[in-house]
Formats: sequence, C-alpha cells, structure tokens
Amino acid sequence: MFDIKPKTLNLFLFFIILIWCLGILAELFLDTFPAIFYIFPFLKYNYTIVCHTQSEKLINYFGYHTLVCARCSGIYFGSLFSIILILFRIEKSVSTKQLFIFSIPLFLDVIFTSFGIYSYIHLISFITGLLLGSVGFSYIHKQILLLFIKHQG
Repeated sequence: MFDIKPKTLNLFLFFIILIWCLGILAELFLDTFPAIFYIFPFLKYNYTIVCHTQSEKLINYFGYHTLVCARCSGIYFGSLFSIILILFRIEKSVSTKQLFIFSIPLFLDVIFTSFGIYSYIHLISFITGLLLGSVGFSYIHKQILLLFIKHQG
C-alpha cells in the first residue's frame, strides 16, 4: 500500500487546513482574484454546512465578511495554528481533561450569549474558538496519525 510518514501527513493536514482557512476569507480575495467569483457560491454553500453563518456574527473586515462566524473562524484558525506548531515540532499531548477545561470558555460564551447575559462579542467568540480549535486539534492529531499508521501495510 502507501507508506505515509508522519511528516508527510502533517504537511498534508497543514495544506488542507490552510486552504479551508483561506476559503473562510474568500470574500476578501474577490477583488484581487476575480476568478474566485465563479466558485464563491460553492464556497459559501459549503461553509453553511459547518456553521450557521448568521450575518451579524460574521467577522467584518474592511467591508468584507468571513464565510463563517467569529467562533467558527477561531476554531479553524486555532487548528491552523496547532498544525503549524506541530510542523515545527512544538507539540504537546493534550488529555481529555485538558480538552474539557479549555472548552469551558467557549461553552460559557455560548450560554451567556444565548441567555442574553451579554451580547455577542466577536472578539470573545473568536478567542474562545481559537482556544478550543488549537487545543482540540492537538488532542485529535495523535489519533489521526495512529489511524493512518494502523492502516498501512
């Protein structure tokens, strides 16, 4: 079969996550790369599958919007941050307990905004998503590697 080395798999994961994160910012690139216009509806549809994409929760930058909400943007960019650290061999094993602890701020933000304790704040949602995305990806990364190694030869 294929002999996939962990470094190769990590590079593959990096490029997949990078492309996904760039897609989140696709609207920003429309003026520079007009060809994106033709795939933009496809991109927009695909991001609605993974996020509610409520317009008031999207990040607005210079008149452009992300294709997912601030919280989801944080989760995906947190994953990108983690895989970059892994590529530079700066990785930390994350336990289930640590994952739970680092997910608490995101869950509290969701609960507080849902019950009207405070209004949705893009920066808080992005940061709590970033925290969960980076720790969450570190948590599942080892399992992804083990899955590929197990299915080789």
